[in-house]
Amino acid sequence: MNVHITNIYGFIQDQELKKKQNLYADAGHILGFKEMGIFNFDVSTDTESELSKRLDGIISSLQFNDLVFVQLPSGNGEHYDNLLINKIKAYNSKVCILLHQTIEYEYVLNSVDLIMPTNNEVHVYLKEHNYTNVFYKKNINYEFSMISNSSNILSSDFYIKKYLIDAVDQLEEPVLDEDVIHIGFGLHDKDGHYSVWVGTAMQSIIDHTDSKLCFHILHDETVSEENKRRLKQVANQKGDFIEFHEIDSAEFECIKNRTHGFTIGTMFRCMLPDLLPDLSKIVYLDADIFVNTDIKELWEFDINDYCMAAVVDEGVIKFHIPNILYKYPEIDRNQYFNAGVLCMNLRKIKQRGNLKDLVVKFLVNNPEATYPDQDALNVLFHNNILYLDSSWNQFVYSHREENIDILKQGIYHFAADVLVLYSNSKIDMEYFKTLCRTPWSDYEIGNRIDGCIGRLNDRINQYEKMMYRLSMPGVKHIFYGEENDTLRKIYNLIHITENDYRVLKRPDNLNGQVLPCKNLESLKDEKGQIIIFVLYESDGYTAIQNLEELGYVNGEDFFVVARFMSFLDGGFA
Repeated sequence: MNVHITNIYGFIQDQELKKKQNLYADAGHILGFKEMGIFNFDVSTDTESELSKRLDGIISSLQFNDLVFVQLPSGNGEHYDNLLINKIKAYNSKVCILLHQTIEYEYVLNSVDLIMPTNNEVHVYLKEHNYTNVFYKKNINYEFSMISNSSNILSSDFYIKKYLIDAVDQLEEPVLDEDVIHIGFGLHDKDGHYSVWVGTAMQSIIDHTDSKLCFHILHDETVSEENKRRLKQVANQKGDFIEFHEIDSAEFECIKNRTHGFTIGTMFRCMLPDLLPDLSKIVYLDADIFVNTDIKELWEFDINDYCMAAVVDEGVIKFHIPNILYKYPEIDRNQYFNAGVLCMNLRKIKQRGNLKDLVVKFLVNNPEATYPDQDALNVLFHNNILYLDSSWNQFVYSHREENIDILKQGIYHFAADVLVLYSNSKIDMEYFKTLCRTPWSDYEIGNRIDGCIGRLNDRINQYEKMMYRLSMPGVKHIFYGEENDTLRKIYNLIHITENDYRVLKRPDNLNGQVLPCKNLESLKDEKGQIIIFVLYESDGYTAIQNLEELGYVNGEDFFVVARFMSFLDGGFA
């Protein structure tokens, strides 16, 4: 990777600006940077074609994946500076702006990898305008004091070179640095609103560690350049690294219809061993994660003798059994792990074969798998897992009540749950505060508040329709799902009778259950008035679809429990 730095020449009225840029360029020369000379002139005398050719000449020494320090303002105006940076970025080069004066180039400043203020006034301006890609080096204070005359510290040759060297170090590839903690996320973002979950998870990690981090974003073509830019801003704010690995979704074409409501992004973690051949270890996290502890503690678990470290899935323990456990009885329900938080030994996994191929083959041969790659990982590696205590992957809906006063340390997993701002739980409030510090805050603050109000209104609407149905003479109560605490609460609320029962595609009649369970097909024999309460996750998240195929209407004949039950009772509202 070559490093370049711009420098201005010619007549310029602001001699102080010219002097400062020359000073930084001279420091760059000593460090071996290549110079890009910019001549000051009346830009309006050039046509767009002439200006484009002029800029091509300036960047003629640029090669793909180089790093360029662009000193701004150039003295040739915003249009010129904007075109210059866009041409540099076309080479997939990293751009670091050395900003000597305050300029209102919002698009340009947001689009670059780093902004390096060279004086106190610029530093204050960037902070006041919430630019999150301002240069910062962990454990070294480069912030400019608003009281002292600290801007002078960067007027000496020694400190200018140190400033430039540290920026280069931050932007270079850190793959083999033993001090770096590597963290992976899978990201499929068809509607453009899922990247914020990844960004908020990243922000929560950064807030709780002083360790150097490298985020690996495994994504497909659905992730926009704007969301990539925002993810870079989150990573760069404290000097951490981020790498994007684009995955061709065609790799999973043969199983795209077997993900049971999960996006194809859930499969991307299976590509980690091949995408990162030089890494021996990585932490993988689902996007809907909130980290309230130092990620270094998870990273430092000794997994040399294991393929991965994980936590037993508390949803399986408390609520429902994945279909795959009926087919593979050797896997204990109490050892079925959740794949949302993993510490993966990539080298040991590769000894088992190509992970992507193993998972795809499993799903082809096991179409009944409820949780696609999670089921596959459990079957493939159940005898080679280091089980961690539950604090490393706690489901939010099970732990809101115990986190009212303080938020306990650990990792929290929303796991298909939603943010509930009126829960009075520290989990939701701390997550929301963290989200508000991300580059998505302008839109997401209103969006999350609207979502909460919308779910409350929907809950009221569900109750109004339900009361009408329940008031019908002789109505029979039928429950679709495995018997759990949520269904038992409904039993107590509506006073079940001896005629009521549950249904599943695979009936389960176990000791201690309140209601008997029949085959789903038995609903076809019902002739009188019925009301069905459905756990949407039942039968591999196909319950709603199954009822609609039998001719029942959502909100009239059947009601989704999560839509009308409180968040404290397993609902969304």
